[in-house]
Amino acid sequence: MKIFISDLHLGDGSRTDDFHRDREFLEFLEFVEGQARELIILGDLLELWQADLDRALFRHGEVINRLLSLRNKVKITYVIGNHDYIPFVKFTDLGIGICAEYRDAQKRIVAEHGHRYDIFNRYKNPLKSIKCPPGKHFTMLVAGLERLIHPDVDKWAKKAMESLDGFLREAIFIRNRVTPATKEYLRRGGHLGEFEQAVENHIKKGAKIVVFGHTHKSQLQALDQGIYANCGTWVDGAAPTYIACYRDRIELKEGLTHKTIKQLGLG
Repeated sequence: MKIFISDLHLGDGSRTDDFHRDREFLEFLEFVEGQARELIILGDLLELWQADLDRALFRHGEVINRLLSLRNKVKITYVIGNHDYIPFVKFTDLGIGICAEYRDAQKRIVAEHGHRYDIFNRYKNPLKSIKCPPGKHFTMLVAGLERLIHPDVDKWAKKAMESLDGFLREAIFIRNRVTPATKEYLRRGGHLGEFEQAVENHIKKGAKIVVFGHTHKSQLQALDQGIYANCGTWVDGAAPTYIACYRDRIELKEGLTHKTIKQLGLG
């Protein structure tokens, strides 16, 4: 079994840290050791837009050490996201398990974080430029307000952004005369339809399964020529989820109970 997770956002333990599930995640890693042969982390394991690397590693040291020890029994691949792009982007060509995109030719799986299709959160020149995207400036502003005003400022900002995102998407649907049925098919994240096009492009190039993170919205959906999945997130306030891929099926599962939320067969 291959397990895909993303978006833990391990921070520094301050008011901006949105991960307080160390114990639960350690139990999850015990499950991974006993059940999986490969763990693929699809980005944003660490929250490095709001926290220093050393402080994040110290605050969640037990989790990091468990992941390192797990490598002796389970293959681990780390796919960088936008919140952990720096400094790990510098190691993508060194063959140490960090990459910008994960591919499994046997099952025709393509998996990545997904931020490069998000116009607000992608880096302009991937693997070369460290110029910050607009999303980072906004995130740092929210972090400052969390420290000064209230730790839930990020949740309020998220609701506001979701409302704006919904408005933009509805406007695009109306402009393009999208039907309600097609509209449901298109709900895969992004802001202006970027994710939809990315998934379709991967499938056109031969992918059977496309797995993203980034949106914090878990999903498993059968398309005309393939399958789209999203790992979801483990941050506070969300129900932890992950994607499990077997030889004959793929499942969206709860992270704490391992109950199957949705299952699709692999023909």
